[in-house]
Amino acid sequence: MKIYRYYTILSVLILFNMIYGPLVRATDSGLACPDWPLCHGKFVPEWTFHVFMEVSHRYYSGFLGILVLIGLIMILRNKKEKANLVLPASLSFFFLITQVILGGLTVTKLLHPTTVNLHLINAILLLTFCLSIALMEKERNLSEFHSRPNARYLFILMLFSVLFQLFLGGKVSSHYAGLACPDFPACFGSMLPEMTGPVRLQMEHRFFGYITALIILGTTVYSIFQLENKRVKFFLKLASYLIILQILVGAMNVLYQLPKLLTGFHTLNGVFVFLSCFAASFYHFRKNSSAESA
Repeated sequence: MKIYRYYTILSVLILFNMIYGPLVRATDSGLACPDWPLCHGKFVPEWTFHVFMEVSHRYYSGFLGILVLIGLIMILRNKKEKANLVLPASLSFFFLITQVILGGLTVTKLLHPTTVNLHLINAILLLTFCLSIALMEKERNLSEFHSRPNARYLFILMLFSVLFQLFLGGKVSSHYAGLACPDFPACFGSMLPEMTGPVRLQMEHRFFGYITALIILGTTVYSIFQLENKRVKFFLKLASYLIILQILVGAMNVLYQLPKLLTGFHTLNGVFVFLSCFAASFYHFRKNSSAESA
């Protein structure tokens, strides 16, 4: 239970950082410090709003990195009892290292879209493995995976589609294409505008968002009629509500000219969609999950 609580709290702290990161970008603070890991050659630079946003994000991320390392040490010290947690804990530490590297590259490469997008996806994977440890520790009786669960490809498709949609959203943000289309759902009055430049990025994100929503809603309907596990149904229903909210928030972002807090919430809610789908998949792919249907 100690490890469960630790990684649950850690997951929440990482989730908070995942809304703070987009706010750094939304407030144009990403290059407030032109160097890395220092800021203007100092650990404690002269404070302005933009410097505060960037430096506090770095310091908080460093604090989270220490917590991830402590968690790995805790599990390795009890690896006989926690053998099933060694792999996800090691992977969480691996993604921590890559996150640090990508964070540095994001600054030194002057917010290059590729590094910005990889920085986001890597953070989601780090959070996913930390959450996996919390779930695995909580549900010890579900410690093994199904080899052939029903609709396994549908659940895998759902996870990858949401993750890819988050990647497309990152591309829109990193290429500053959020207002490439001033209207919604059309773009300059057309549902099929000329697909070039920022308009293409914006419309790709919209169209694949609709596809992702249909996949989630379809999986939810399937679970209601074909599956027994109540936890799977709960998290899929939650994902369905969240994906509808996500489309509405995306529309508001366009219509209200990208308010900073709304932009941050759009990213956060997208992560919630993925985590809900992941939790549903977790319970679907575990053995003895039918026992949880009661």
